Amino acid sequence: MINARLVLPGLRFPTDLERELRLAERGVGGFLVFGGDARLPATLDRLQAAAPHPLLFASDMEDGAGQQVAGFSRHPPAAALDPDAAEAAGIRTAVEARQLGLTMTFAPVCDVVSDPLNPIIQSRAFGDATACAPRFVQGAARMGLRTCAKHFPGHGGTREDSHAGLPVVDAPPETWRRRDLPPFLACIEAGVDAVMTAHIACPGLTGSPTLPATLSWRVVTDLLRNELGFSGLVVTDALVMEGVRAGRSEAEAAVLALEAGCDGLLCPADPDGVLDAIGNMDVGASLERMAVAARPLPDPLAAAAAASIASGGRLPVGPGRHRPEVCDLDGMGAVAFEAGLAVPTVVIVRSDRAWGGPLELPADVSERARRAGLVILLGPKVLLAGLEPPAWIQAPGRDPHTLAEVARLARGAGR
Repeated sequence: MINARLVLPGLRFPTDLERELRLAERGVGGFLVFGGDARLPATLDRLQAAAPHPLLFASDMEDGAGQQVAGFSRHPPAAALDPDAAEAAGIRTAVEARQLGLTMTFAPVCDVVSDPLNPIIQSRAFGDATACAPRFVQGAARMGLRTCAKHFPGHGGTREDSHAGLPVVDAPPETWRRRDLPPFLACIEAGVDAVMTAHIACPGLTGSPTLPATLSWRVVTDLLRNELGFSGLVVTDALVMEGVRAGRSEAEAAVLALEAGCDGLLCPADPDGVLDAIGNMDVGASLERMAVAARPLPDPLAAAAAASIASGGRLPVGPGRHRPEVCDLDGMGAVAFEAGLAVPTVVIVRSDRAWGGPLELPADVSERARRAGLVILLGPKVLLAGLEPPAWIQAPGRDPHTLAEVARLARGAGR
């Protein structure tokens, strides 16, 4: 059934793989992954092999891949990130997600918390979403991960959790445009791949105090599509949530969401019932958008492996052997020096395990690098700012999946 491609069931670990394989064979568009472990990539490969088309594998990774899969990185919540850190978080999330076989994160959160009693968004929201959310989008895109801005038209002014009921944001349109719209608009301009709708009532926009935005033609089609010009994938928040189910079945909500202009139907409790309900609908444009979102992306790690080595200054230093001194910066900023000459001939600076904050060399490392005949840099070229060594070589670090290295590759440092 071709319309099955618009359904993205949940894939929870430990998983009922027989169930998921059957859904993949039936033609669903992909899966929303919750949890996982070292078996996740192999599981996703099996699902893809069973499917008749490329699948979209997405996950809620607002705080990094480690939010779902143990052993991977988690960054601080959005409320603690400035724009630069948001971009770095997007880069790091993308590299690790792609290692796991995931191709979209349902992030960033674009909600503006305007009610301090909001029970569900809180620290998930950026302090300045208009500045930070698009930087996350750009960072993730550089390393091949699709992104989704959520929860449109804005869940930050609610006092109820849409998992448990239908929250109401009773703000006039002019307040919404001034307060809630800018982060979504900034992400659209930054090239975000998808937008997730909110299961909230917003009578100022819909004219109804009981109609969820997810089911509103005015919100999804008139506003998001026509006025804001968004042409990417529009996905619902999870259909298991009470905010969209109140007074209706999942299958009814799915039909109404597609009629309103949504494309992807997330995480129904009864995916087979939803598949049956939408089977005869005319949803050609949505199928095209889902196909684009599931299109295979280039492997950013392959690009990293092929990165060229940059160099500058007068090379080589001279004939003969030169004992290197290693300045190894770890994630805590500690420095370990290998025993060497008082004035080292070669200094190797390894910053591939640093996380967050300005990438600056400690003073003692800077002094050694400044006096060295040759600096070999495993990390971003910004670390050499102001040092002006006689010669330098910049090469990919020993661990291409860590933040500093992927930041170097993403930003084209040294080229």
